[in-house]
Parts: sequence; structure tokens; C-alpha cells
Amino acid sequence: MVRQARAQATRTRLLEATVEALVETGYAGTTTQEVRRRAGCSRGTLLYHFPKREDLLVAALHHVLSSRVEGFVEEHGSAATGDIDTFLQALWKQWQGPALVAWLELAVAARTNPALREPMRRTMLDFDAQILAAFRALNPMGELPPELEEGALFFTFAVFNGLAVGRSYDDGSQSESVLGLLSLLARTVRMPESSR
Repeated sequence: MVRQARAQATRTRLLEATVEALVETGYAGTTTQEVRRRAGCSRGTLLYHFPKREDLLVAALHHVLSSRVEGFVEEHGSAATGDIDTFLQALWKQWQGPALVAWLELAVAARTNPALREPMRRTMLDFDAQILAAFRALNPMGELPPELEEGALFFTFAVFNGLAVGRSYDDGSQSESVLGLLSLLARTVRMPESSR
């Protein structure tokens, strides 16, 4: 039991060191040597947990995305249903953190790295499922027609991804107006047919 807990703590340390490296040094700078240095682990320890660099990178992304979803649900689970503006602002604030940078670095790298592409695809499918479950649990838009539920969520993340990519080369000054438009669209989608 103690040994298992120690192994899990080491694994978590490696994953967090990897995310830190992705954020601070980018994909190219996130070498196994850099991760080992940050985590304070030997080469053997790293290889025991993650035999390939791609395994480590994708596991780190999965770790940070999953913990962000869990944290967001815990933090906002008791919020009143229906306050879409507050929900979107909180979600956007969360989306701008290290998870986004790690995802962006690996998404670009996966385009030309076949060893990264398939594990990334699986990780993002799992993330989509986690996000959809969280969206249903939090129910920020109230009842939506089933045919709109999934599309509304993934549309929101497509907008967030676009805004976040833009922030990598500009000051993000358009974010507020885009979020305002997204809120307006969300209110329109959930508006009863009789009110339209």
C-alpha cells in the first residue's frame, strides 16, 4: 500500500513536471531530461512509469485536463442553474490556464508526429466525454433539446480554442465581445419556442 502510494506520487510529480515544462519551454524543450530534472527523478524511474516520451506527454495532458474538469465541477456544482454568463466567464478563465498551453503544444506537434497523433486523439475523445458529462451535471443552460446539447457544448469549446490560439499572438482584447456574443447565442438557444 505504501509502495503503491509512493509510486503514484512519483507518477503525479512526473506528470506535473511535464506540464510545467510544456508551458515554460514548449514541446521541443520538454525533453525527458528536462522533466527528470524538474521532478527530481532518475532516468530509470521515468522509464519505469513512461517508456516513451510520447506516453509521458499524452499522460501529462490527460492528467491536467481531467483535473481541470474535476476541479471545475467541484467549484461550480452548487451554482444556480441558468446563469450562463457567469458560467461562461468561469469556464473561459479556467480554459486559459496551463491545460490550454499543454494542449496547444501537443496538438500542433501531433500534426507531424504519428507516434503522438493516435494517443492524442484518444485523450481528446476521453476529454470530450468528461466535458459532456460535466456539462450535463452542471446543466448551465437548463433543459436543452437533446439534438442541441452536444453541439452547443462543442461549439463553445471551438470558440474557446479559437480565442485561446489568438491569445498566443495578440492581447485578447476581442475576448469579451466574443464571450458576450456566445452568451447571447446560449440564451437564444435555450429560449422556449413560444418566446421566439
